[in-house]
Amino acid sequence: MPFAINLRSDHESAEAIRYLWEKCSSFEASPSMAALDYPPHITLAVYDEMNTELLFAALDEAVVGIPHLTIRFEHLGHFVAPHAIILWAAPTLNEGANLLYERAHSFINSGLCRPSYRPGIWVPHCSLATDIDPSRKAEAIDAANRPIEPFDVVFDVADCASFPPVEVLYERRLPVDA
Repeated sequence: MPFAINLRSDHESAEAIRYLWEKCSSFEASPSMAALDYPPHITLAVYDEMNTELLFAALDEAVVGIPHLTIRFEHLGHFVAPHAIILWAAPTLNEGANLLYERAHSFINSGLCRPSYRPGIWVPHCSLATDIDPSRKAEAIDAANRPIEPFDVVFDVADCASFPPVEVLYERRLPVDA
């Protein structure tokens, strides 16, 4: 069972992401993100195997002095995977988000992390649809390439979760002021 370290939004501003989930789900047979029953998030690290005590300690170290983070989204993007097209919103990470990411990876050997989440390779993203019907590939990519109105989302929780299904194992609320 994989484990992840996530930056999550339980804040009302996450409705902007949920709105995009709904729009992008039109390219799927069924809505992939709403089915997770998990709030909008940015995954910072994924490990296929991990000692949970080490995972929780990494999160504790990563969040020290980090307040809740307002992150701006200015465009969409897509990944083409072997069996899927994934649409996502592109965050402009601020200093706090970058520090949280760097700390998590400095605490746990980044070689244990899935390659696409490792420093120097990771593409920060907030998934919008992960199961695009292959017959809708061109249409979905075209939608991801269209301009969007920039918006901000407050990320107020960092957590450790296992999946699937998503189960939050440990979380730390990010204070309004650190």
